[in-house]
Amino acid sequence: MLKGILLLFSIFSLTLTVQAETIFKVAFENKVQFPYYMGQTSKVLADKPGAAVELIKLIESKVPDIKIELVRYPWTRCLKELNDGNIDAVFNASFEEERLKIGAYPWKADSVDTDRKLTTIAYHFYKLKRSDFAWDGKVVSGKSSSIGAPTGYSIVEHLKKIGLKVNESSSTQSNMKKLISGRVSAIALQEINGDYLIKTLDEFSNLEKVEPPIITKPYYLMISNQFKGKNPKIAEKIWDAVASLRDESLNNITEKYF
Repeated sequence: MLKGILLLFSIFSLTLTVQAETIFKVAFENKVQFPYYMGQTSKVLADKPGAAVELIKLIESKVPDIKIELVRYPWTRCLKELNDGNIDAVFNASFEEERLKIGAYPWKADSVDTDRKLTTIAYHFYKLKRSDFAWDGKVVSGKSSSIGAPTGYSIVEHLKKIGLKVNESSSTQSNMKKLISGRVSAIALQEINGDYLIKTLDEFSNLEKVEPPIITKPYYLMISNQFKGKNPKIAEKIWDAVASLRDESLNNITEKYF
């Protein structure tokens, strides 16, 4: 009888534990963004999935009442799924005012809280080594027809605001191939990703980075308005965890990818 009661109590306790755990579904891009996420695939890699992916999974150690599920989509779909509430968060997302319609950033007073960013990434122009394309930090000079940039990335609007014609492609490598074929005069890429592809793929060895950076931006974990509305305290705990893990672990995690 006592064993039966203890068994029922164990099952009841387990049920309560499972029910208390909140599923937190997080999406990231299905392209390489070295070292933050790896693999040109819709799958989350089991081995070395990316430094940011590993950091996001570690949130469970800081916020034990959530269970993280990871999925990968094209970036524009990540944002759409976030807007529709089909996923609970996306990373790496830079801050754009218009994105507040589709999701929430960590907030402090009346602006985005940069102390709770996930990381910082610089954008650079890349050109063919023989090209006379140049950038002084404010103005483009030399041959300039249009600039290649990844569809859905915040850099697209920034380039348009400074008066440049933008030719969008679905991926970083597509943009690099456009540059090699002469269809664009330069491309705008996240530095850490552009440098990685030039270093590792021979077909891009004739490309080089242009100094100075176009812009350097903090990147965040965006949480859906739907999730934050239902779980405001958990959302704040998650953003706090991101900041803590960034300081404690991100550098060490990143090192193994180099």
